[in-house]
Amino acid sequence: MARKRIDESIRKKVLAAHARGLPMRKIAKEEKVSLSSVSRIVKEQGPRVAKKATGTKMSDAEKRKKIAELEKKILDIEAKYS
Repeated sequence: MARKRIDESIRKKVLAAHARGLPMRKIAKEEKVSLSSVSRIVKEQGPRVAKKATGTKMSDAEKRKKIAELEKKILDIEAKYS
């Protein structure tokens, strides 16, 4: 059985939505194509590169500070429920 051809405009919309992080099921529903078609279009494009919100890396000092904050939260939660 021959499948319906998906035009280039739909492909671009699918890839743009995927790049924005929308779930494939939602993309399929919005563009009125099958989930397998969305999956195939994304796979044909290749892996996407995740974009960082800030565009900058955390310094080691910032990482250590964040870890310390999280460890404190964990200890507070453990104390609360012990």
